Amino acid sequence: MNDSRELLGQFLRERRARISRDQAGLPARRSRRGSSLTQEDLAYVTGYSIRTISALEQGAEHRPTPELLESIASALQLSQDERSILWYLANGTPPEPDHAAEPDPALRRLVDALEPHPAYVTDGLWNVLSQNSAFARWICDFTAVPEGERTILHWFFLQEHSKHVMVEWEREATALMSLVRGRAMRERHGHELMAVVDDLRERSPDAERIWASGTDLLVQGPSRPMLFREPGHTDPGRPDEDHHVRLTITTLAPVRMGDHHRLLAFLLPEDHAAPAAPSGPCPVCPPG
Repeated sequence: MNDSRELLGQFLRERRARISRDQAGLPARRSRRGSSLTQEDLAYVTGYSIRTISALEQGAEHRPTPELLESIASALQLSQDERSILWYLANGTPPEPDHAAEPDPALRRLVDALEPHPAYVTDGLWNVLSQNSAFARWICDFTAVPEGERTILHWFFLQEHSKHVMVEWEREATALMSLVRGRAMRERHGHELMAVVDDLRERSPDAERIWASGTDLLVQGPSRPMLFREPGHTDPGRPDEDHHVRLTITTLAPVRMGDHHRLLAFLLPEDHAAPAAPSGPCPVCPPG
C-alpha cells in the first residue's frame, strides 16, 4: 500500500472517530461501544455498503467515485480544506468545484479595503459575487443585473456599456474568449462553462463571431494592463485621451485545492487623481 492510501485510511478513521452518532443524526447506542461513528454507521449514513467503506479505509478502493467522496465528506462534516485533503489522498486530484460554496470571507473584506481601486470576487463561472463601489462606478453595478446574468461574460457580450467602458473592447473580448476556451478544456466542470458560452453565442453576434474565429488557449497571468474610459466620459464617439486610464488587473486566489473563487482588482495608476464626486451616468447609455 502506498503512502497516500495509508494516510487516507488514517485520515478517515480519525475524522470518523470525532463525529458522534448524535451529530450524524443517528440514535444513541444501548451498548458501551462508544458514541463515535463506526464503519457500519458511516455506510448507513452515506448509503454505501460496509465493504466499500472498509475498502476505502484499508486503501483497497482504487480511485473512488466523486459521489462516494462527497457523501463521506458530508457525513463526516469535513471543512473545505479537509474535503480537499480527502480528494487528494483518494484520487490525487483537487475536489470537484462547488460553485454554490461561499468564498473565503477575507476576499469580500479585501474588495472593500481596495477602494478606490475597482475590485470584485468571482467564482469559476465568472459570476460576480461581491463588488466594491469603485467597481460599480467604473465597470458595472452587478447588484442591478438579473441574477442569471451576473457574470463577466454576460456583461461583455450582452451589455452595450462594456464597449463604452473598454477602450480596446475587441481585444479584451477576444482575450476573454481565449481564456474561457482554455479553462473549459482544462477543468473538470468545463461543460458548465461551455453551457454559458453556447447561450451567449445564440444571443450575441459578437460572441458567436469571436468564438468561431478564435483558436488560442489563453492562460491567465498574475497581472496585465487594460485601458478604460473614466466614469462619466465613456462615449466612444468622442475619444478623449485625457480620460483614458490604463488600469492594471491583478488576480488573487485562495491557496486551497478546488476553490475556484478569485478576487480581481483593477489598480489605478499611482498618479491618478480620483474625482471628488461620482462623474454621473454613462452619457451614451439609455437612461434608467
